[in-house]
Amino acid sequence: MKARNIVDNVYWLGAIDWDRRLFDSLIPVPDGTSYNAYLIRSSEKTVLLDTVEPAMADILLSQLADIPHLDYVIAHHAEQDHAGTIPQVLDKYPGVQVLVSPKGKGMLIDHLRIPADRVTEVKDGETLKLGDKTLEFIHTPWVHWPETMSTYLQEDKILFSCDFFGSHLATTDLYAADKARVYEAAKRYYAEIMMPFRGIIQKNLKGSRAGNWRSLRPVTARFTPSLPSSLRRIPIGSLPLRKTAW
Repeated sequence: MKARNIVDNVYWLGAIDWDRRLFDSLIPVPDGTSYNAYLIRSSEKTVLLDTVEPAMADILLSQLADIPHLDYVIAHHAEQDHAGTIPQVLDKYPGVQVLVSPKGKGMLIDHLRIPADRVTEVKDGETLKLGDKTLEFIHTPWVHWPETMSTYLQEDKILFSCDFFGSHLATTDLYAADKARVYEAAKRYYAEIMMPFRGIIQKNLKGSRAGNWRSLRPVTARFTPSLPSSLRRIPIGSLPLRKTAW
């Protein structure tokens, strides 16, 4: 599977898991799922946002085959479908640094045995200049783990939302073409995973630049549509969701 362009110098990477039927040894996923990673090639820095389930590491590494240098890997979440292939990426790029929330640092070190000197904490609201693009880190604790965070690409108004607006869905569509199917998967995901944290989710939504999105990129299933400028303030309840990148 090849990388797919989203906007100039921003690409979807990742893998589609057609056969998976159980997530976290507990949650049924009748429609499979997707593991979404993203690549930003700015004028000065190259950044990978999240990785894929370790069983599909070869797909991500093949997508990175023509990328000679990587400066940063952003780990939005310590679960395997987000962070599981980080060790292989670090092996491929010896100089790369992992950027993570303060609570995420210990998790990556403990669970993935990543050397502490290769993990850098980022603060809530901190920005990172990549040249002609700028990233802003937004901590979203308990959506749905204590370390989760999102990343906002300021110039392109893209929110890489981790599991914030996710769902489990396997499809080759880059965007949410079958809205009914996407809504069904999103409702199931919210009920099974996010509902216990609904109060915290409302609080975090206010800090997620909700009025400024042009496009949402989840990290656990398939994509949601890019939003034209006239719809940037559309109520969140009417957005077609899927667990992937928003």
